[in-house]
Amino acid sequence: MDPLYDYVSEIANRMYPTWEFDDSCGEYFQTDSFRGWDFVHQLEDGRLKCPFTKEQYLENAPIIRSLRAMGIDTEKFWMAMLFVYDVVQERTENVQQVPTSVFEEFRAFAKYLQENPDAKVRAWRGREHGATLESDLAKRMLGKLLADNVAELYAKLSNTRSFGLDGFSVNLKSCYKITLAVKCFLPLLEKFKEEDNRSTNPNKVSYNRMLLISRIVYFFGYTDNPKFLDNDESISGIWTSYKDKEWTTVGANFR
Repeated sequence: MDPLYDYVSEIANRMYPTWEFDDSCGEYFQTDSFRGWDFVHQLEDGRLKCPFTKEQYLENAPIIRSLRAMGIDTEKFWMAMLFVYDVVQERTENVQQVPTSVFEEFRAFAKYLQENPDAKVRAWRGREHGATLESDLAKRMLGKLLADNVAELYAKLSNTRSFGLDGFSVNLKSCYKITLAVKCFLPLLEKFKEEDNRSTNPNKVSYNRMLLISRIVYFFGYTDNPKFLDNDESISGIWTSYKDKEWTTVGANFR
């Protein structure tokens, strides 16, 4: 992938990991995220739509000053901005609710795998047909997939009619958009210069990562509250309240 997409790759590989099996060594290895490549193709084909422009981004002095002060490449971060906006839109707009009972089944199964690493995973039908999963690596991967991607996995496995296109009409509240944006941006920003708590004045350069994300979500239009531009109290409160909440929705592209 082009170096211009370095930040996109980092976010995509963490949030939407893709694994491939190497026959030569019999092990799985992580490769570039399919979701990251999907974004690149959308961008190159002109299919990516956002309500803001690169010029508006570059003219947003508080955001640009912070990025440069932290040593962040503004061109690469622009791509990351587009990617995160696309991911958030995909996960929160025109989505469908998944039955809670299904989540409970997957969660219970994932929890059992985590608590019983020696357990075998069996798919069995009758007395003669079946398969057993015994590899520790494979079981760990299955447990992680279940724990991190319950909604997406269920949507892909489901053959029920409840996931027809007409059912994708739920729009999640802005707090979910903001929370997902923090999940995408924060680990990336933590790799750069540490916070300088003396510089949180909006008229000065700020190293406060949460304040930077707060200004970004305001730029995205997820809130019209001007307090998001001045300090990180509002976004920190949302993050604390929603970061551990279960997501029980799927987007149409996960069918």
